[in-house]
Amino acid sequence: MKENYKVIIVDDHQLFADGMVRILADEDDFEVIGICNNSTELYHMLNNHKPDLIMLDIQMGGTNGLELCYDLKKTMPQIKVILISMFESINVVNEGKNSGANGYIPKTTDAALVKKSIREVMEGRDIFIKPINPETKVDLEGGSYAFLLSKREREIILYIKKGFTSKATAEELNISQFTVDTHRKNILKKLKLNSLKELISYAYENNL
Repeated sequence: MKENYKVIIVDDHQLFADGMVRILADEDDFEVIGICNNSTELYHMLNNHKPDLIMLDIQMGGTNGLELCYDLKKTMPQIKVILISMFESINVVNEGKNSGANGYIPKTTDAALVKKSIREVMEGRDIFIKPINPETKVDLEGGSYAFLLSKREREIILYIKKGFTSKATAEELNISQFTVDTHRKNILKKLKLNSLKELISYAYENNL
């Protein structure tokens, strides 16, 4: 085991962040190098520090933690990310996995299990603690899952908004109609929508 793991906590609830600092301060192998309230503060800190782990709240004012996690894992995959949340439901866990997180810890978790879970993540295992009420459904940022879309899927949405058929879109992008239809199905699945009409409304509401 390395000498210590450098940790950044990203949470806009100061009491919780301070509590997490106290939990980790008791351990010789953890060093909290910063607390951030949002993504802007985090990226500023990342310009000067290289953490091994980021403890990231899922929902903060002005910051979608799931989207932030997705971006972090794309640009800095070497950094472990554990999502922390007051929400306990299976859809939170599933969306956490989709965002590329290495773990999920409910804020109600006791200190001993928090430390155990963090160590397991740092040793290379993904740890998603089972929610107390797994069937509970949680609305994450109004159901916005746009961060899961690929660049090509976003292109497809633009053509859908313009009224292009699958065939016309395929001709514009020089790809097969089958590929376009597959993208359309994947887009609806990712965004949890049921029709192109719903997709068009969603696209305008979320500036896609």
